[in-house]
Amino acid sequence: MQLDDYQSIWKRKPVLRRVYSDFYSKINSKLVDGKILEIGGGIGNLLINSGALIKSDIQISHGMDVAADAHQLPFQNNVFSNIVLFDVLHHLQCPIVFFREAERVLKPGGMIVMIEPGITPISWFCYKLGHDEPIDMGWGMSESYKRDHKKDPYDSNQAIPTILFKHSPKLFQAKVKGLDLKDVKWLSLFVYPLSGGFKNWSLVPLGWIDFLLKVERKLLPYLGWLMAFRLMIILEKKQ
Repeated sequence: MQLDDYQSIWKRKPVLRRVYSDFYSKINSKLVDGKILEIGGGIGNLLINSGALIKSDIQISHGMDVAADAHQLPFQNNVFSNIVLFDVLHHLQCPIVFFREAERVLKPGGMIVMIEPGITPISWFCYKLGHDEPIDMGWGMSESYKRDHKKDPYDSNQAIPTILFKHSPKLFQAKVKGLDLKDVKWLSLFVYPLSGGFKNWSLVPLGWIDFLLKVERKLLPYLGWLMAFRLMIILEKKQ
C-alpha cells in the first residue's frame, strides 16, 4: 500500500480518524514547549496542539516540509524540543543510529515521543495472521548504518520497539547513553484492531469508539502484557 492509498482510506474512514485522534491526544500530553520534529510524516495526518511542527519523511510527499533520512538528520545540534514518531521506528534500518541522531538534534530536556507496534501473545498471533509486516524477535541492535537506496521504505520488523524497550531496555540505555527512558506503556487492546486500521473494513461503529476507549483504559493495567497491540515510549535527552 502506498501513500495515496493511505490518504484515500484516511479521508473516507471516520472510525480510523477517531481512533488516531485518541493516539494523538496521548502524544500531545507528553510534549514540552518548543519546536517539534516529526519523523516519517507519511500522509501528514499528525495533529499537534501547539508548537512549530516540522514534518519530515524519507520520501518526498504532499504535506512534508523536509525529505530526510532519519539516520542522518539535516539539522544542527540542539534545535528541537520534541521529536515525534508514529509507526516509524519499526521501519528504520538501524534504530540505534537514529536515536544518536535524535539525541544530537534535541535540546537538553527534549522529548522523544513514539507510538509503535507492541508484541504480546495475542497481538503476535493477530499480526502474524492478518498483517503483512514481519515480526522477527531475534533482531539484534546493530550500530552501523549505510543507506541502501534500493531499500523499500516500507520494509519493517514490528518486533523492534518491543525488543528495545520491553525486552532489552538496559542494553538500549547502554548503547544510547544521552537519552533517559522515561516511560513505556502498553496501548490499544481491541479498539484499533476492530477498527481495521488502514484496511477498507471496520468491525466497530463510530458511535461506540469513545465508550470502548474508556473500557480499554480501565483494562490496560491488567491485560496490556497479554493483548496490547501498541507501545507508547517516552525518552528524554539528559540535561
